[in-house]
Amino acid sequence: MVVAIMKGYTIFVIILMLLYTARHFYFTIVRLLGRQRLYYNDILTDRMKSITVLIPMHNEEQVLSNVLDSLLKCEYDRDRLEIIPINDNSTDRTREMLDEYHRKYEFIRPLHRDCPDRGKPVGLNDAMKLAKGEIIIVFDADYRPARNMLKQIALGFEDPQVGAVMGRVIPYNTNTNMLTRLINLERSGGYQVDQQARYNLKTIPQYGGTVGGFRKDFLLETGGFNLHIGFLPMDGRSYTLTRRNVMKSLRKAGM
Repeated sequence: MVVAIMKGYTIFVIILMLLYTARHFYFTIVRLLGRQRLYYNDILTDRMKSITVLIPMHNEEQVLSNVLDSLLKCEYDRDRLEIIPINDNSTDRTREMLDEYHRKYEFIRPLHRDCPDRGKPVGLNDAMKLAKGEIIIVFDADYRPARNMLKQIALGFEDPQVGAVMGRVIPYNTNTNMLTRLINLERSGGYQVDQQARYNLKTIPQYGGTVGGFRKDFLLETGGFNLHIGFLPMDGRSYTLTRRNVMKSLRKAGM
């Protein structure tokens, strides 16, 4: 009996892996030979969307200056930009450092959370209620956005049918050793093959936990980020939009 169960389980895993391989092979063919959908780089507008950048943080005194200084160098109108670092129960100098940035730059408005309900999703939900921008962009505290990153993400929302935009993570230390090169290869494959193929096929791509934006009203109307499904803690790398939110957004768009 045990042997039969193990054989069945092994066959199931093999079939599952073959299907997964076939899926990625199809995505590769689409990426190499299919018609490539282009992003909104050719859109010109003299009035960019108002945006709020949310940065979840927990004991990030070592890296928070990198992300904030990089955002200050971004090419985006200051009167259309708001930055809310979310200090989630930090015990180091995160609070003091964020308050210092606020004294220098009024549009950097820290949210200090000293409460038992901790974590990235609840912190984002609290910050969205305070956000003034119509577009929310989320970065991890250890991310360093390029100068044009905010514009690149915000441009997608000039299309009224777009509800969320996902950017790309490019590691800094790709040439350090073999491990970092392999990780970079895996990331590049994920973005350049998997994500772009989904985009070409007009399917729903993955929305990761950093370098992404979405319409604030869309997420607030659907109840915000789910606190129990598909999330990691505040120091985790990613979270996902729930299927409930995605399906509601598609119905709202009439798709």
